[in-house]
Amino acid sequence: MTLVSIAGRLAGDVQRALQQLALPMPTAIERQSLGLSNQSFRLDFHQTSLLLRLNSPVTDRICNRDNEVACWRAAQTAGLAPQLRWVDSDKRFYLSEWLTESANGVAATYVPWRQLAVTLPHKLSSASLASQSPVTEASATEWYPAQQLLQLLLGLRELPPPALDISLQLQWQIYLVRLQQMAANGDYAGANTHHAAQWLQRLQWLQQLSLSARFATLDACLLSHQYCHRDLSAHNLLLHNDRLYCIDFEYCCSSHPLFELAGVIACHQLSAAARQWLIREYLDGHPYLTSSSEQALAAALDIFWLYSCAWALQMADGRCRDGREFFSWFDNYRQLIRE
Repeated sequence: MTLVSIAGRLAGDVQRALQQLALPMPTAIERQSLGLSNQSFRLDFHQTSLLLRLNSPVTDRICNRDNEVACWRAAQTAGLAPQLRWVDSDKRFYLSEWLTESANGVAATYVPWRQLAVTLPHKLSSASLASQSPVTEASATEWYPAQQLLQLLLGLRELPPPALDISLQLQWQIYLVRLQQMAANGDYAGANTHHAAQWLQRLQWLQQLSLSARFATLDACLLSHQYCHRDLSAHNLLLHNDRLYCIDFEYCCSSHPLFELAGVIACHQLSAAARQWLIREYLDGHPYLTSSSEQALAAALDIFWLYSCAWALQMADGRCRDGREFFSWFDNYRQLIRE
């Protein structure tokens, strides 16, 4: 691979950025599987490595890049994210510190961290979300992921709330308006073909949903918004030197604390005991939630999966040659929502 082959017209800009960092041309380039929309590459040099992320035009439309960079830098200052080494003036690409996943002892079992990603998401019963349920005995290996996730969640909670503040209701309206615009402009997979109904029928289902009861439940337990990454899936976390780091701050903003927990619970394979412990420890004495917040966690999970449905439809835009993969994700997320 070469810079030209992976970055195209941006290759010259990437090379100039490397020169500003006093780095030569990379000795090797390796495509990474990180992310579902942006493209990421490991650039190797004689004594160091960097991650090059090429931002997708699709996510450009749904992400405030200035906010993304500000949130990333806040997290890196706290030691919760890789160091951002270079930001393109037009935010078309970033260069960041390369972190090799590594851990010792029990922790080595969880390298790479993405192995904890839920491959087949399933509905969680109310009982499985109850922090007051008896916590059974578990091995140190079983507890380790929950302990690391709690440390990360608490660390992010302490960061200053981003200037970009988005309530759960506002985010839902943003998604619906954007999808309606895509429909009006014919900017979706299969538009003007006999496949158009597949996208439009899924949009119609989202538009007909009534979420007022869920939003009311979540509003009732909210005292204040906080720094929220909002995409803490196992694919966006790295275990480096026995410490979790997060990447991809595209959806980060000031928002509902319970949504942050819901995303972690939804996207990680944890034992029942570890999950209940994590819920209890995160919610116990939370400064921005009421004592009744545990009862609202099921509603937060519903909203998380609904956002995931909306995301999948947005990814299946007019540039998408085949929307079937995104439609499959949509349908998988949909069956997780309580009707």
